[in-house]
Amino acid sequence: MSHAPDKSIVLHALQVEDRITVIHDGQHPGKQRLSGPVAADKTTPPIPSWTDNGYQWAYWGDTDLLPTIMRQKMELVPIAGATLKKKVDFMQGEDLCWYRTEDLRKYGAKAEQVFLPEVEDFMQENRIETEWWPAQCADYCLPFNTFSELILSLDRKKITGLYHIEAEHARLAKANTSNQVNWLMYSKHFPFQTAQADTNKVFIPLYKWYDREAFFARLQGRKFAWHTRFPTPGIIYYARAWWLGLFREGGWMDVSAQVPKIVSAMQKNQIALKYIISIPETYFIIRYPDWTTFDNAQRQAIIDAKIKDLNTYLAGVDNVFKSVAYVFKENEITGAPMGKIEITPVDDKAKNGVWVPDSFAADAQIVQGLGMDPSQIGLAPEGGKMGAGSGSDKMQSFNQMTLLNTPDQRLVLEPLNFISRYNGWGLTCLVKHTHLTTQDNSRTGVEPGYNPKNDPNNTPAQ
Repeated sequence: MSHAPDKSIVLHALQVEDRITVIHDGQHPGKQRLSGPVAADKTTPPIPSWTDNGYQWAYWGDTDLLPTIMRQKMELVPIAGATLKKKVDFMQGEDLCWYRTEDLRKYGAKAEQVFLPEVEDFMQENRIETEWWPAQCADYCLPFNTFSELILSLDRKKITGLYHIEAEHARLAKANTSNQVNWLMYSKHFPFQTAQADTNKVFIPLYKWYDREAFFARLQGRKFAWHTRFPTPGIIYYARAWWLGLFREGGWMDVSAQVPKIVSAMQKNQIALKYIISIPETYFIIRYPDWTTFDNAQRQAIIDAKIKDLNTYLAGVDNVFKSVAYVFKENEITGAPMGKIEITPVDDKAKNGVWVPDSFAADAQIVQGLGMDPSQIGLAPEGGKMGAGSGSDKMQSFNQMTLLNTPDQRLVLEPLNFISRYNGWGLTCLVKHTHLTTQDNSRTGVEPGYNPKNDPNNTPAQ
């Protein structure tokens, strides 16, 4: 305790989680630090009991394999992989650029790009544009959650490291009694459900944006984790991707994955029949009066000769459009044909696609369900007039997707911009894009706030 100038006694109160401890001058429990006012914990509703699976971490999906299942199903469907790659390309853009935050506020899209040696060194040493940024975009576009590890300098005054943590190998710790998630767990065993026995699991403190000062005051060591996710409705631990319906059991991803198997099975097991030829025994009785006296060998020889004759007559391109005519008798009483050979063409179901599931519907559902315009994938809209992406619809959809990507990019770039504030750079990182017009020489970089209609260099489509 201390004595204030007015001789009153001053007691220091230390808050540790939900407990208040009064201490005197010489008492300092553990490594806790006395700092300024401590922000109150964020209020959250109780976590449902069904999330308690007996492990230290919160399950991601019913079997704790949701991100792995989504990747495995995507790998079975070529158009899903192509769509995700295109989606990631749109999100990555052409380049990451830095601008002074004050310039962006003052000048908007007219702000000039800034190059600082410290920032350039940071970007290169951490391989931000070749490792961290593409991987973050990929995880955001599929499981819809991304994770990063940030590392402080020895004096904790700068953040010197930023690394991607694969979503499949990351799990959030279960909430504590205050409903706060304090840790991110990292293990290569999560996709194989063997993480419980992994003695090399890494526990990384999870950054709490709503209690920054207290978080860094309590942080032991120099590493902490960052969880990026869109706050979707129904979220408890992990964001729920809008495209989850595609990956459900028996969903469109499963339907599309089955098409190659069905086609392959048909190729292996099909019997190519062109005609069904019916030759009644009365045909031979009429043409061979002694038929009933022939033995089996004689009869078989006559039948084989007739079949060979029919095959020779009907097969081959030289016999296309030929007609077959035979004389037959009719029953004098019933009028039923006697000795009439019937030749019935077989409709090739495989050729007409009747027995092959139409994969177009599945492809369309997958592409659009993942949020990609079909024209960007070369998928023709059913009944559409513009085909699989004419120049106009591709250009317009490209520009629309470029502009609509901005909120997602801002979200995923948040750790990088947090580092800028922590390190005192005074910069904001944005994604450089290109707005397409009808002329290649009119390509214009798209920046936040950019409106092509207000650009005097933008040539309208003719």
